[in-house]
Amino acid sequence: MHKYIFILLIIGSLITVSCKRNKFDVNVSNIKINLQINRFDKELFSINKDSLNYYIPKLEKKYGNFFQLFNYKIINIGGTNNRNYSDYLQGFLTDYTITQVYKETEKTFSDIDFIKDDLTEAFKHYKYYFPQKDIPKIYTYISGFNQSIVTDEKLLGIGLDKYLGKNCSFYERLQLPVYMRYKMSKNYIIPDCMQAWAITEFPNKDTVDNLLSHIIYRGKIQYFIDAMLPNSPDSIKIAFKTQQLGWCIKNEKRIWTYLIENNLLFSSDYMEIKRYTDHGPFTSDFSKESPARTGIWMGWQIVKAYMNNNKNVTLKKLMHENDSQKILNLSKYKP
Repeated sequence: MHKYIFILLIIGSLITVSCKRNKFDVNVSNIKINLQINRFDKELFSINKDSLNYYIPKLEKKYGNFFQLFNYKIINIGGTNNRNYSDYLQGFLTDYTITQVYKETEKTFSDIDFIKDDLTEAFKHYKYYFPQKDIPKIYTYISGFNQSIVTDEKLLGIGLDKYLGKNCSFYERLQLPVYMRYKMSKNYIIPDCMQAWAITEFPNKDTVDNLLSHIIYRGKIQYFIDAMLPNSPDSIKIAFKTQQLGWCIKNEKRIWTYLIENNLLFSSDYMEIKRYTDHGPFTSDFSKESPARTGIWMGWQIVKAYMNNNKNVTLKKLMHENDSQKILNLSKYKP
């Protein structure tokens, strides 16, 4: 009898651990979505450059809003109504570096089925939590190293040339900092997509503009990514090196104490907010072993505590809750 009780206790413990580990591992097998990736990059670079004026109206008709977004926001050449538009586009498509980048992109992303599969899984989770929301149309493009991810109403674009791998020679020639190159690889495409989509769909509407409101908002975005990518490691979801994530976990109380003792949470100073939320080699108030964006990581922990201590709050309610002070108070956060 004691042996059976012991076995049951072990099984019970395993079930408990499993539940904690798979908090976001919901069943999405019955959710059907037809996600398609439109290879705008392939079509654009395959057209006959001598007949560009013939193809421009066709591209404009086929790609609609995305084509306008590409022209205005990604390669910054203006609209097709500009009399020099075709010359600008021609210059982009025939630029030596850009053509070499396209060739490298073709090699790196000769097969993008993994992007389609992983995005499909992520957006199945999105439909699970937000069944009334639409799934965006997905496009790939070459940006000339300008934009990683772009979004607009019902569309999401992926700049493949921003994910060629941290050792890509083009990034070295551009003298991009190592901390930027670190996340310019395939592993970060899906988390970047879901982060960009969350920011588009759930903008920060907090009436207060201080460090607390910024880190809580970004913590909500990270929690959203948790739900969309339940099987991804935290280091990938927030783009920290493993040792940087370990530093945050080890120094969680220290980070929080520093913010409190220096009255930083309620600071509206632009540079202070950037110090804790922007990309960089590390957070200047801490050691060089720390990652940049420690404020975002801290906001993530506060939001997780809020959700753990308020079981009635759904993901939908969380994303529409714009009172950062309320989230902090109800989180009962104590590292």
